Amino acid sequence: MKTNLKQIAKVIKKSNKIAIFTHINPDYDAFGSALSLYYACKLMNKDVDIYMKDELTKAQQLLINPSVFAKQFKNTDYDVLISTDVSAGNLLGDYEGVFISASNNVVIDHHSSESLVGTYTFRDATYSSCSEIVLKLIKLMKVKITEQIASLIYIGLSGDTNSFTNINVTKNSFDCACECANYGANIVHINEIMYRTKTNKETELEKILLNTFVRKKDIAYCVVTLDTLQKIKASKNDCDFYSSKLISMEGVNISFCIIESKPNFYNVSFRAKYGHNVRDVASELGGGGHIGAAGAKLEAVSIEKLTKRVLNIIKKQREKNGN
Repeated sequence: MKTNLKQIAKVIKKSNKIAIFTHINPDYDAFGSALSLYYACKLMNKDVDIYMKDELTKAQQLLINPSVFAKQFKNTDYDVLISTDVSAGNLLGDYEGVFISASNNVVIDHHSSESLVGTYTFRDATYSSCSEIVLKLIKLMKVKITEQIASLIYIGLSGDTNSFTNINVTKNSFDCACECANYGANIVHINEIMYRTKTNKETELEKILLNTFVRKKDIAYCVVTLDTLQKIKASKNDCDFYSSKLISMEGVNISFCIIESKPNFYNVSFRAKYGHNVRDVASELGGGGHIGAAGAKLEAVSIEKLTKRVLNIIKKQREKNGN
């Protein structure tokens, strides 16, 4: 059922054993929202576990400690299961069954999709990141906002706004950033890692992007086959910056990247500039997200056929939206 953050704060306070989840292929907002809540629960002396099976990239490991994540569900009698930044059940991956079947679960999200609901659900698409919502929740729980928690909130906020350049940025985004700074978030270090540091692998991948991307009028896109990833010993997560890089090009209003993560399974990432909508495109592929940043994960016969399908969906949605 839909509820408010005060009610969710009460649920967490009354719970002793807590499990926290976020979505597969996690971005910085997934990490920021889930981990900040995890450490807040720790400060309340809760018995809390946080679950994630994805491997972190080298860049992510410069900011996120992977050792806190459990992979195998403990099948313990938790008082409550909590998901952050998850818009649909399938995005919980292998944990979808245990979360949905739980007798007491909480959904905290900022996507417009309402396909995942819990015993208690707080979803508000006016927030630019789920981490902003979690900050409000932690304050309602009356937990001290440490430098670590503030830094994680800022990581999630900055990641989901692409350093406050995405079209989902609001006044509240900047207010939240100011709060994080006041609480001691290490903003200089975070910005250095997220926006001014490239691993050798990312540099190599950027070369591949600039040599292989395709542009059709105001649409720019690239495709990455599994064979390419294996040759350079990279993963899907190493290419997460591709869509953001392409959307920064002059005259490009929509960008997307298709990555083959395993044979015939693909991750599609979209970005759009103001006045354009990629959320509806991703939704038609079974995914979701925001108007300016969205994604999908699906199976297809070939990367060529999927690319053609994506371009056709974009064309259809633009005709529908009048652009």
